[in-house]
Amino acid sequence: MEPSWEGIQHDEERRVWEAVLRPAAGELAERATEIAALANVHTSARLPELLASPEALEVNRSSTEASIRDFAAVLMDGADPAGTADLPPATLAYARDGAQHGVELTTLMRSYRLAHAVTARCFSEILDEHASNADDRRLAVELGSAWMFAYVDAALCQAEQVYTAERDRWSRSAAASQVETITTILAGQPIDTDVATRRLRHEVRRWHVAAIAWLDTHEEGRNTQAILEAAIRDIASAVGNQNPLLYSLGILSVAAWVSSHSEVPSKVLDDLRIRTTAAPGVRVAIGEPGRGLAGLRSSYVEALEAQRIARLAQRPVGTVTRYQAIALRAIATVDTEQSRTFVRRELGRLGETDETSRRVAATLRVFLDENCSRGRTAKRLHVHENTVAYRIRQAEELLGRPVDMRTLELRAALALADLVVDQSESTPSAVPGIGEHITRLGSTLPTY
Repeated sequence: MEPSWEGIQHDEERRVWEAVLRPAAGELAERATEIAALANVHTSARLPELLASPEALEVNRSSTEASIRDFAAVLMDGADPAGTADLPPATLAYARDGAQHGVELTTLMRSYRLAHAVTARCFSEILDEHASNADDRRLAVELGSAWMFAYVDAALCQAEQVYTAERDRWSRSAAASQVETITTILAGQPIDTDVATRRLRHEVRRWHVAAIAWLDTHEEGRNTQAILEAAIRDIASAVGNQNPLLYSLGILSVAAWVSSHSEVPSKVLDDLRIRTTAAPGVRVAIGEPGRGLAGLRSSYVEALEAQRIARLAQRPVGTVTRYQAIALRAIATVDTEQSRTFVRRELGRLGETDETSRRVAATLRVFLDENCSRGRTAKRLHVHENTVAYRIRQAEELLGRPVDMRTLELRAALALADLVVDQSESTPSAVPGIGEHITRLGSTLPTY
């Protein structure tokens, strides 16, 4: 097989491409997930405002992984990087989404360059493993770097064109006016009620329940907006409204307001579930009913908090988290570090994560909920009363005090325990060994 890129002109270069660069490109593709996660850590540390949410991190990771795989394919084929650098769909979507949400082009371009820096460093390490001698390595690094820079240059030009075209299209659209109006309302800035109603085509004087639907992963070829909107419309239908006001928060999340002429009954909100099969992988968080412009904003703020707690609690896919159900935990975990210290101090050894401590803590939580009734606790847990009594004695031993002391603080600590598990030993990604890798790479990466 002969490379078609004009950068390969001599027999020695062709030999090194075949012997070193092609197998290295194969390994680069195999390690694309790992390297994209490394790039995410590197980029989020330098552009925290761009990657401020789990959804933004996932979209950036997916875009980076797709681009790494695309470059690896170009290199393996020996193709012209400038002529074949068609951005993957995930990367195109990332550029368009940035244009719609007001991300500065310079910020977007910097995120690409930061990812390039990590990818280039990792690729250099891969080349070290595949080159049999120093001369082959030198030539492989020279050719590989030229190939990658040509690819990135072409990709950045294409991303800029896509971004600019989308920004111009978006600025002329009715959707842009709606987004600007919603942003004004959520920021608490003054706006006339009639003006807001006209721009949004949505009566803002009514009662509103805000909902946020989100996905955890970005899969190529999946229409995420259609999936998220299906979940929102399913929720809206259960409330009795077929036309929710939609507000995109990004590729993996959307907010909406379900409005009604009267306050939505609490039981209706308690019973909300995602019933449609057209929304796989979606979770939803909802705020409490609020009226008018102030209610539209307050319900949204509550939905954001419900989403935060749903993430901390790792609520399963398909669930709806209502703010009312988690309000205490939301308020008590605004400062996570203080909450963690409080839980550790109140629970002592009862807050440890071994199976026995967790079982005893769960029993104590129910025991306190049932006003210290062993009978009702046993019935709820489907165990014998003697088992409850034994576990309560265990709890007192682990606490170092009777369970009827500081009961308010004890109940709060038990409610918060699962939300503020110490994350100090966790790595920045699920990829094994990535924490050590990014630390090792950190001193060698350009800062841009």
